Amino acid sequence: MRLNKTSQLAIRFAVEGDLKGAALIWNERASLLQQSDGLQPLTPERILDWQRQARSWLTNDDCGFFVGEANKRISGYMAIMIREGPAGLGPAVVGKVIDMAVDLHVSHPGLSSALLDEARKWLKARDIAYLTVDVPAHYPVEEAFWRAQGARTRFHQNWLALS
Repeated sequence: MRLNKTSQLAIRFAVEGDLKGAALIWNERASLLQQSDGLQPLTPERILDWQRQARSWLTNDDCGFFVGEANKRISGYMAIMIREGPAGLGPAVVGKVIDMAVDLHVSHPGLSSALLDEARKWLKARDIAYLTVDVPAHYPVEEAFWRAQGARTRFHQNWLALS
């Protein structure tokens, strides 16, 4: 566990007991994003569904699941997964942010960067040099964060409703 002494924020691997708090943070982010992009409606069982999926990350060796904790409360999380890179292109293996959210009610300066630093260390220890992330198209705050970290747009992902 690393402690950010300026804000008393600890970054550590997630454990089962963190899922309830992380799910609430996830739900708030999902609800916020859904207001500007209705392509993916929220389901009635979304929190339980998210917890089931997040529980699988805890035991997956190809997944790094980190939480930020302040005052014994989960303030944010980041889950990354080791994935194959695009066929025929390098690198052969990349890290991918599969989920990330921070508490929007309490400010913890540097929380997102601290989570990313922990993910970066975890990936580098596995000789992985790139991290990919899908940034919501209608959420400029997240886009600005990733650009400030040096991320560059490589693909634009589009969704086509088939009904």
